[in-house]
Amino acid sequence: MAAAAGQDDPMPVRCPLADAAGIALGAISRLADRLADRRGLAPPRLALPPEVLEDLRGLFGDAFDPAAVMIRRGHVPGIPHPRAFALPGLIYLGSDPGIVRTDRPRATPTLVHELAHVWQGRHVGPQYVPRALLEQLSLGRRAYDWRRVLDRPAGAASRPGGRGDWPIEAHAQLVSDAYAARYGFARVPAGPLDARDREAMAAALAGLREGVVAPRPGASV
Repeated sequence: MAAAAGQDDPMPVRCPLADAAGIALGAISRLADRLADRRGLAPPRLALPPEVLEDLRGLFGDAFDPAAVMIRRGHVPGIPHPRAFALPGLIYLGSDPGIVRTDRPRATPTLVHELAHVWQGRHVGPQYVPRALLEQLSLGRRAYDWRRVLDRPAGAASRPGGRGDWPIEAHAQLVSDAYAARYGFARVPAGPLDARDREAMAAALAGLREGVVAPRPGASV
């Protein structure tokens, strides 16, 4: 299995302006959520069953406590939106249920994707919020294509002006797809997984516990 971090994929250099923007967006969203909750307008909080917490704590290690994250089942009051999103300390699941029952209750891949953003907030910094927004605006659905990142030459920057670090949405989707593959969810990339894909998935999950972003397959520390 590849090491969890490689010389060609360092942790991103912190950008004070981007971090400040992420902090501001998170603070505003949490304040709006509290006000909506007091008025009875916020969608219900998702309570994570013990089996789900066990899975998630095994996945993310000591990075954060999933039980302490505010996870809402539904959309922002007055703004119907089917897609889930995560801001610092707050997740709205949109139309995703968050929990499904297979052999036992498990988190959905979408919830894992959003919790990966919470992990990024701890290890990449609040800058993950504006970076993710820029990726979505500039690339659309391609922002989630982690195979596109793996296909780039070793040492190539992962974003315009970047320093080799992984794009935010591609990393979260890689984690989500690795989780989906582990537990047999249908949500995996189109087509069969090759050895490189599986190596990247294994490295992504190992990286969560070690506090580093996933590498390119074959990278060494």
